[in-house]
Amino acid sequence: MKTILTIAFFIVVQQSNAQIKYDYNWVLGYDNDLGMEGGDGILLNFDSGEVLISSFQKDMFMHTDNISMSNLNGVLLFYSNGCFIANKNHEIMLNGDNINPGTLHDSYCDHGYPMQQGMLGIPTHQQENKYYLFHTRYGNTPFYADKLYYTIIDMDLDGGLGGVIEKNIPIIEDTIWAGYLTAVKHSNNLDWWIISAKGFTNEFYKILLKSDGVHINDLQQIGLPLDYAAAGGQSVFSPDGTKYAWYDQVRNVQLFDFNRNTGALSNPQQLILADTNYLGGVAISPDSRFLYVSSAIYLYQFDLNSADIQSSKIVIDTFDGYSSPFPANFFLMQLGPDCRIYMSTGNGTDRLHVINNPNRKGKDCDFQQHAIQLPKWNASTIPNNPNYRLGTPYPVCDS
Repeated sequence: MKTILTIAFFIVVQQSNAQIKYDYNWVLGYDNDLGMEGGDGILLNFDSGEVLISSFQKDMFMHTDNISMSNLNGVLLFYSNGCFIANKNHEIMLNGDNINPGTLHDSYCDHGYPMQQGMLGIPTHQQENKYYLFHTRYGNTPFYADKLYYTIIDMDLDGGLGGVIEKNIPIIEDTIWAGYLTAVKHSNNLDWWIISAKGFTNEFYKILLKSDGVHINDLQQIGLPLDYAAAGGQSVFSPDGTKYAWYDQVRNVQLFDFNRNTGALSNPQQLILADTNYLGGVAISPDSRFLYVSSAIYLYQFDLNSADIQSSKIVIDTFDGYSSPFPANFFLMQLGPDCRIYMSTGNGTDRLHVINNPNRKGKDCDFQQHAIQLPKWNASTIPNNPNYRLGTPYPVCDS
């Protein structure tokens, strides 16, 4: 068993009273391209009155793919880099090897799977100790995947350390966008919608996770078409589940209304960033009003309550050139359970950016570049978490 070494970095926040804490531990890390021995890991824990950041030794290298899952009470259960699943003791889980099998797994998994937003973790409402992982596998076409899988974990196995009982079960076998996986609860607040986009098109697969298993609901054509490769972005549902946003560097932002009952996307809008766009990500404020878009050197905010959302665009900040050890530019974002939005860097660094007050308009959102120092280097990764508290008595997050 590995020993966690606590490092004295923290951010003070109020004690959380939420009791649905599947997203209360974030495992970060780096790949061995940074020339360091071992696999030092980073753990962000949100389960107390402060965000505690610690380091630990792990054998798993991480690139961009990341799922970190806790139980209902905020105890870390497992995490994955898209290649393997590790238990809370930072050892490969029973039957947790060979996730996303194929050429890229064989050639690159010493570094971690290089796919942003390529994994999702969903707890099952009917069986408390079973969890579904949804994950996409790279195919032979650059920037695209050829399979969407699911894998089921039973935490009752191996003395409570968990084990995989079904692995790499195909849901979609088609050319699909690499990554961009996100999910939202059905209007019944029990089932889940998962969206995966078909490659080289403007079509979206809607998958429904129900008590009786995984089903493809439909394939909907909507929004702007794309007939060539573009990747390196992110998608997100608003915390209230009414909006779905997608960013790539070709089409910029596509914004849709979403019906949680039927799974239908509607009212497509394109939001333009600038003449030149880069790899980046998207996040939406806890109150579902403000959309944030990172594009490597810019951070934008859009007001989703505006009658003209495009005209509400504000440049919140521009990358200041800071490096530690590589340029800490802007990349993927994730809303934390403390109501802050955290942003990874596009290179291996020991920093995270943070939006401290994302419910506030303009620069009052208090975006701080490279404000969070990590005890180890992190290779661009950040967990991919949906809003687990939608439709419950508990708040989206607790500031």
